[in-house]
Amino acid sequence: MKLRTALLAALFLSGCQNLSHQDDRAITAIEPIKSPQVSKKTYKKHSSRMLFGDEQLEEMDDTDNLWVRISDDMQLDSHENSRVRQQRDWLLRNDKHMATIASRAEPYLYLMVEEIERRELPMELITIPMIESMFDPNARSRSNAVGLWQFVPATGKNFGLRHDNWYDGRRDVLASTNAALDYLEYLNRFFDGDWLQTLAAYNAGEGRVRNAIIRNQKAGRPTDYWSLDLPRETRMYVPKILAMADMIRNADKYNVTLPVLANKPQLRTINTGGQIDLNVAAQLAGVSASQLKALNPALKRGMTSPRGPYNLLVPVEYADTLELALADLPQRERTRGVRSYQVTSGDTLSRIAQNNGVSVQQLKLANNLRGNNLRRGQTLMIPTGSSKAVVSPAVQSKPQQVAKRSGGKLQYKVRSGDSLWSISQAHGVNHDELAKWNGLNAKSSLKPGMKLV
Repeated sequence: MKLRTALLAALFLSGCQNLSHQDDRAITAIEPIKSPQVSKKTYKKHSSRMLFGDEQLEEMDDTDNLWVRISDDMQLDSHENSRVRQQRDWLLRNDKHMATIASRAEPYLYLMVEEIERRELPMELITIPMIESMFDPNARSRSNAVGLWQFVPATGKNFGLRHDNWYDGRRDVLASTNAALDYLEYLNRFFDGDWLQTLAAYNAGEGRVRNAIIRNQKAGRPTDYWSLDLPRETRMYVPKILAMADMIRNADKYNVTLPVLANKPQLRTINTGGQIDLNVAAQLAGVSASQLKALNPALKRGMTSPRGPYNLLVPVEYADTLELALADLPQRERTRGVRSYQVTSGDTLSRIAQNNGVSVQQLKLANNLRGNNLRRGQTLMIPTGSSKAVVSPAVQSKPQQVAKRSGGKLQYKVRSGDSLWSISQAHGVNHDELAKWNGLNAKSSLKPGMKLV
């Protein structure tokens, strides 16, 4: 069935959202007060039948459709005025971007819906990254706002999103979602539970919305969102959200067909327990490195930061394999192109750099160092400039004594410190195939003297 792609095209009305006006940031989130616009409607479980065509409804039950769940959890009252109609009409006229945005949103949408529900917030908030970034975690605005939720550096820092040479929390899908919802909860309390003023402040900053309210109070005018004198972008921002939410909730009314999204997680978070190269993690999991890197855009250098966090988003079908393989992976085999060095008394960055054939700047970048100070016992990551995997010393030493060819096969004698991963890398074979050839699995342990094909 051809998809009508009207729903999310409003993103080009705003482009990447400019959050440069945001000010007076809170450091921690506070429980929100219920908004006067919230309407706890009791939706019939099948009322969202309007979201899908007959063919789609035959394929799956309503409870399996994520769009149904999103629609049923919307809480804000409908608003029908010229500003909302203008945005909705624009959406209906510009329908070519839905497929792209739906494709981008699919991996992450379930996890974000879960968090919004857990906090008991209006599901209309899920439309914010649709408007802000077209659901592109790498989106960047002219004001240097970054990520799905378009955080500028100062706002991100205030809400716990670290940004350094290794990691940008604004691009971390889960971390930025939590930070955005923390911020929205703070704003909701700041504005006494008024969700429309909250959404306006997400766009323009709470100071600017607060000042508009004060001006109206002094002039004896109403202080609801619709009566405030706000920048043009902000006057259009809230109607965009309301129009998009209205179209999701009443898709049949507007003759909009939404793509079916399964109401189940597409991704799982895996804690790697330490720094790891995404190429290594991808091969362990059996997933493509490009896919794993695309799902973890916060990792700027293709590996987790030495400081953490050590969490990776992994497709659910590969998560168990990676988790089991990580349990047996020696620390020295986790990174490619780097090795560790422990600082001793008298060491300096320049001496360490010279002894290892790298520049001081490379050393600083690899370890996220701003100054030149070192402490005894500190572990540094030394770039080697090699793309080869680090393998165990047992494999590297005298391979002719432990391996011999027999026809088209190579027979290898396991030595202390070996793992399936290190052996597969040393001999240029696939980790899973090596296990299969020898009747092993990810849980199998290796013993010195064991012979492998």
